[in-house]
Amino acid sequence: MIKVIIGKKGSGKTKHMIDEVNTAVKEETGSLVFLSKGNRLMYDLAHDVRYVNTEEFSIENYDEFYGFICGIISNNFDTSHIFIDSIWKIVDTGEGGFENFLKQLTAIGDKFNIHFSISISADRAEAPAYLESYLVEV
Repeated sequence: MIKVIIGKKGSGKTKHMIDEVNTAVKEETGSLVFLSKGNRLMYDLAHDVRYVNTEEFSIENYDEFYGFICGIISNNFDTSHIFIDSIWKIVDTGEGGFENFLKQLTAIGDKFNIHFSISISADRAEAPAYLESYLVEV
């Protein structure tokens, strides 16, 4: 399952996601992973969440990011949920390739029973049609 949290900058997407992560720690039995560009959110999350600063890795496109996520999953088959904060900051190509990336995440999520929550800064009214089934507005 993939959930895309959408909203304009400053709309509370990150706070919503942090609250979701900290609730999931109490309710989910598997490992949780939080991917973000930078370390600024590290101390807002429960200590049980694996925090990954994506700036420490050279991720230039969605294919590389997908491989990165596969590496995380292969390292821990107990992963149940991966949270990705501001994906269009992590992968600087923006929307280009995002639709295919979501298809790849859907396939691997179904195969290993992993949920994904992804935040993007955008106006829902301007979101591409392919995102509609994934969207949660904040």
